[in-house]
Amino acid sequence: DRLAADVVIVSDTGMWSEDTPTVCTGMRGLAECEIRLYGPDQDIHSGSFGGAVPNPATAVARLVAALHDEHARVAIPGFYDGVVELTDRERELFAELPFDEREWLRAAFSHATAGEAGYSTLERVWARPTAEVNGIGGGYQGPGSKTIIPSSAMVKLSFRLVAGQDPDHIEKAVRDWVAGRIPDGVRYEIAFSPATRPCLTPLDHPALKSVARAMGRAFGTPVRFTREGGSGPAADLQDVLGVPVLFLGISVPSDGWHAPDEKVELDLLLKGAEASAHLWDDLAEHWQRVP
Repeated sequence: DRLAADVVIVSDTGMWSEDTPTVCTGMRGLAECEIRLYGPDQDIHSGSFGGAVPNPATAVARLVAALHDEHARVAIPGFYDGVVELTDRERELFAELPFDEREWLRAAFSHATAGEAGYSTLERVWARPTAEVNGIGGGYQGPGSKTIIPSSAMVKLSFRLVAGQDPDHIEKAVRDWVAGRIPDGVRYEIAFSPATRPCLTPLDHPALKSVARAMGRAFGTPVRFTREGGSGPAADLQDVLGVPVLFLGISVPSDGWHAPDEKVELDLLLKGAEASAHLWDDLAEHWQRVP
């Protein structure tokens, strides 16, 4: 009863830029796992045994190589089950944003874009699921050479999920996929961390319209819509409280999120407070919770 609410507003999101106020409509979910493969009971000599026993480092490399197809789609059977596809209107809204790919690459410290064929960069990071290798290792990695067949190898994977995907289904699909790709003579262990579910607010949701109007009044301009590629507990809040969860965030990329010198622009902070004040009136006027 103490947590009873009509709507939940979360401020842990950002805007496109100081000059382009935006409202976030969705965040991706997250599933993570670590896979460890074991071959010989100890490191063994590659001259005496190489080519005649399974190598767990090779098995890990083959596992990673099979993670995507030639179009950069995740090749795990069932991975895309239930995915909510982008609407034409959402793709239009993403395309309206003043996106500079070269500037984005500088922020990413990358030299080229890559990803699932048929989607723009923003669509890939906001509205498409992913599978990423976070770490990989096995065998001798010190200076010089050591001609061994390693006894073990490992890989850490993360999967960003979008609306319609269920982390429990993804975990089962990954486990089944891995089990079918482990060669004879190699043992393995796979462990998943607690998952985060994706969330998405429909563009025509009346509470979202209230947030957009409130921000528009505070910033003096119509707002645009984005999603975010990161993850948060919004889906759990929505289920536990039984109410819609919306985002009203005023942070901008130059704030350096999670960095030692993270900051906030005071002018934007005040506009965020003003938008929150406008939101109370707008929700009172336009929003009525459906029983």
